[in-house]
Amino acid sequence: MLRKRALIIEDQTTLRELLEELFASVQYETESAGTGAEARNLLNKSRFDLVLLDLVLPDAHGFELLSEIKATSRTSRVIVLTAHSRPAIVKEATSRGAHGVVTKGAPLRELREAIDRVSAGGVFYCSQTSKLLHEAAVTPECDQQLTTRQREVVRLVASGLSTKEIATTLLLSEKTVTNHRTRIMERLGVHDVAGLTRYAISQGLVDAES
Repeated sequence: MLRKRALIIEDQTTLRELLEELFASVQYETESAGTGAEARNLLNKSRFDLVLLDLVLPDAHGFELLSEIKATSRTSRVIVLTAHSRPAIVKEATSRGAHGVVTKGAPLRELREAIDRVSAGGVFYCSQTSKLLHEAAVTPECDQQLTTRQREVVRLVASGLSTKEIATTLLLSEKTVTNHRTRIMERLGVHDVAGLTRYAISQGLVDAES
């Protein structure tokens, strides 16, 4: 009998190795990636039954990878793992096709339950993300919404890249990047990189220590 295969996308080495042990204990063969580039390479070469996806990676945001997985593979089930507890993040993960959302502060038994439930074709939200979805339904967030491109620009600014480096990364002109930054700051009501960084952290686009 063939064992199911899982891909763990997580940049923290210790946590990634612990997750590999967890999946092995529930009879999964695993491969792992610590960056978006490594994950894309593995996804292009192999098929996985289940993907465990951290949202914040050194070179990409998990939402980008989630959209790519859903666009290219109808078979992979995806559980999002996030350190950020915000209703907007849970809602976006769901809207992009995640089958489960678990916070890094959740008990291990909830992650085990997520693996079992999602592997069986169901959906799963840990106790914290369930609460967040309920709160969002009762009191919707008044959050300034940015486009996917604008969110990517914010992430790169908060990661310390210059306008020139962002332009190179996104294959845009420096003028276009500058225009994006101007519109983003106007929409968010911030006036400097520190303000953009605080927004990026609150939205889970980067980690606080980035």
